[in-house]
Amino acid sequence: MTVTERATDGAAELVSPGPRRVGRSRVSPELSPMGRWLEVLNAFLRQDEWGVRELATATGLPRSAIHRILHEMARLDLLAPGRPGGGFRVGPLLIRTALILGDRLDVTRVARPILELAAADTGETAILCLYAPGRRQFWAADAVESGHPIRYIWESLRDWGDVHVGSSGKGILAFLPPAEQDEVLARLPDPIPGLRPVSKSELRADLAAARERGFVVSRGERVVGAVGASAPIRDATGRIVGDLVISWPDNRTSPEREERFGQAARAAAAEVSRGLGWAEPRAGPG
Repeated sequence: MTVTERATDGAAELVSPGPRRVGRSRVSPELSPMGRWLEVLNAFLRQDEWGVRELATATGLPRSAIHRILHEMARLDLLAPGRPGGGFRVGPLLIRTALILGDRLDVTRVARPILELAAADTGETAILCLYAPGRRQFWAADAVESGHPIRYIWESLRDWGDVHVGSSGKGILAFLPPAEQDEVLARLPDPIPGLRPVSKSELRADLAAARERGFVVSRGERVVGAVGASAPIRDATGRIVGDLVISWPDNRTSPEREERFGQAARAAAAEVSRGLGWAEPRAGPG
């Protein structure tokens, strides 16, 4: 049996091939035993606690099968007793497994080969930046440099940087949840100072346009003479954890290169996100 992935609110979800009932996306009882286990595990990604009757209704699996799976998972410490009345919640072994696997998904390790491919494909410097939500700032964690004698000196991004400036910052800010983005913007003066001062309304329009097309392009905002294109990196829950930036000097830029490198940054960032467990939500019918 093969196992694939589907999207659930931006997070990866394990899926076993098999027929499904039309209309309510409920699982067919014809799934294999492993497929049924995967459906039960997926349910605990969506909700903290389930009872037998509730989970059977939600999945479309027979109540007898749900009862057997939940009790076997509890016997193996994958689940633990939940609320009074027979509920189940995530147990110690499942928590331990998730923590160990999560710790192994180091962003820099996942991103490194993708940075190398992006730099080779574009011929320019590819940079991994990581976001610190508590500070509302970012820093550069790794990069693969261009072979050109004149190139972007990425080490300057190792210091904390504000997310409202340049492609390295706005590749994060443009894709944050609206409330978090508003918190960042609320702290800024109007107009916003910098190498290229802008009003808040201009910045909001720029962020909205970037979010629509899926990547940011900036010119000379953080470093004079530098151009950058960036796109967000998400973890398995869909949370923004950083961005992937491609940067080059303005003497090698053009509208065509900016579009191509923006698309390249978007594709590379999506590849890193998939390596962290994220799955892009599929468009609904119609």
